Amino acid sequence: MKLPIISGIALFLTILASYGQEIKSVKIGTQVWMAKNLDIETAGSKYYENNPEMLKKYGRLYTWDAAKNSCPAGWHLPSQSEWEELINKLGGEDVAAKELKPGGSSGFNALLAGLCSPGNFNLLGFYGTFWSSSNYDTDHAWYFYITSKAPNITSTFFSKYYSFSVRCIKNN
Repeated sequence: MKLPIISGIALFLTILASYGQEIKSVKIGTQVWMAKNLDIETAGSKYYENNPEMLKKYGRLYTWDAAKNSCPAGWHLPSQSEWEELINKLGGEDVAAKELKPGGSSGFNALLAGLCSPGNFNLLGFYGTFWSSSNYDTDHAWYFYITSKAPNITSTFFSKYYSFSVRCIKNN
């Protein structure tokens, strides 16, 4: 089902037959993003406190290595520059988080699913952390985060062994 484009944003629904899941997506500018955190089970993925209710709402958290290999066919883990293109389309890093969060005009619906440091779940409801495919160095990769306290989105690097949310972007 394809909904009408509103201010350059369109919502799509894709059935991924190989996974038997419906994946909502949203077009922002020229990019098509998943409109929900990825929840495909792979090695290196987990859900918050291993609670199935958390899985339904927030999706899975992935180590960086798992994130790179978890997007379904036709999709990929976005690069740092693809994230930056999205952020710029939504007004820049100082205001984009407001548009990315639920209720924002983008339809992206970024939930604050927290993170998992090796063995410890943290920051549910306070931070939304999202991997990029861009490597920083041997042990770190770039990621983006939003918080419940600020309208901005921030890019920085972090340990590849932590587990963050994944939003896949459709291949061109």
